[in-house]
Amino acid sequence: MKKSEVIKAIIIIAFIYIGLQVFVAPAYLDREERNLKISAGQFERLLKLLSALQLQVFVIDPELLSDTQLSWEDPSHLVSGRKSITFGHLHEIHTKHQMERYRLHFETIGYRYVSTASFSPVTGLSSPSHHFLCSQALTVHVVVWFNRTRDTVWTDQVNWLYPSQPEDSCHLDGKYFYNYSRLFDSFNLTKRGAFLVPSPTEKFLQEVPDSQLVECNRTRARQYMDKYGQNYTEEDKVFMRKARQTVSRAKQYLDEMGIPFWLSSGTCLGWFRQCDIIPYSKDVDLGIFIKHFNADLIHAFEQGGFFLKHIFGKVSDSYELSFQSGDIKLDLFFFYEAADHAWNGGTHHETGQKYKYIFPKFSLCWTIFLDLKVRVPCPSQPYIEANYGKNWLEPVHVWEWNRSPPNVRDNGLWPQEEWKEVIQVF
Repeated sequence: MKKSEVIKAIIIIAFIYIGLQVFVAPAYLDREERNLKISAGQFERLLKLLSALQLQVFVIDPELLSDTQLSWEDPSHLVSGRKSITFGHLHEIHTKHQMERYRLHFETIGYRYVSTASFSPVTGLSSPSHHFLCSQALTVHVVVWFNRTRDTVWTDQVNWLYPSQPEDSCHLDGKYFYNYSRLFDSFNLTKRGAFLVPSPTEKFLQEVPDSQLVECNRTRARQYMDKYGQNYTEEDKVFMRKARQTVSRAKQYLDEMGIPFWLSSGTCLGWFRQCDIIPYSKDVDLGIFIKHFNADLIHAFEQGGFFLKHIFGKVSDSYELSFQSGDIKLDLFFFYEAADHAWNGGTHHETGQKYKYIFPKFSLCWTIFLDLKVRVPCPSQPYIEANYGKNWLEPVHVWEWNRSPPNVRDNGLWPQEEWKEVIQVF
């Protein structure tokens, strides 16, 4: 290529670059600025409309709630540079949601109205659970919260009633309050600038990452009861009532110490299979990760009226506690985490034989069990199958703790010189 042609090409490229900077970039930036102004203006009109219609919403967007630099006095600051914003709305499941009535009101200020519905696990009735107010520049996502128990509230996942999500008209942010149901402790609302927010806000934000809710399968529970009957003796009913009280008391002490726990073994099976206590199980089983062990735990339970029955193992290996309350035994199994599995130990108090129970890796989710907010392994079925095999749906009345579980393994013997420490029976 000749030198003159190279120079000519450089000049042309330079003119193109200057043209982009002088004409195209400012036009693009100006359009973006106009979109931001449109977004803020529409948002302010929406807030005024919601206020006029007496539809109380509150900010639940974690990114906004945790932004310490945000000005809450100016509504435009909340949507500056954002494509979506998330609100909450408290609602009773059995009443028709008012937002449906005002679809045309939202459309007159430039918002397309889209909703999804859920069935309440409590009443079985359908009610709108998510509302999306979609404009070209901004989507306002309103998450409906329902009272669940006296001290909890829940919100369902997004369940689209359409063949596909309305991506053409809505900016969908699936990071929060979107892909699964959530359970929270009940909260109050307080003013922050021009908006309402959950209070205490710090506690609300702490609950967000670990708030996933799973329900026991009530259809399966009914089928189980239809097949195997529900002819409980008076003794069964007394045990089930006392077992529920034991879970409640244990929850109180463990919650006060900040120790996460979950339903384990037979208590977990009862929740998963029949949404209830297994009447012939005769004890209560809870799991705790050993990393959450607290040396004050034994004292707290004894102060609460539990009698320490035994201590097996040691904190570094196969630790297990058992308490007695009246005629109800409470077992606390401590779990250890390996690279590809979790396990808890067992000890035979007469022989010193050690056992190891292997479980697939799991996380923890919330559920409501007999009106109590408690954790369960998540996903639950692999945990159940590890402990009870593929036939977990069939009741088994004879169970050997160190032989029947399919996930039990021999794990050596405790040295006799350690027995005084690792086998303590009271």
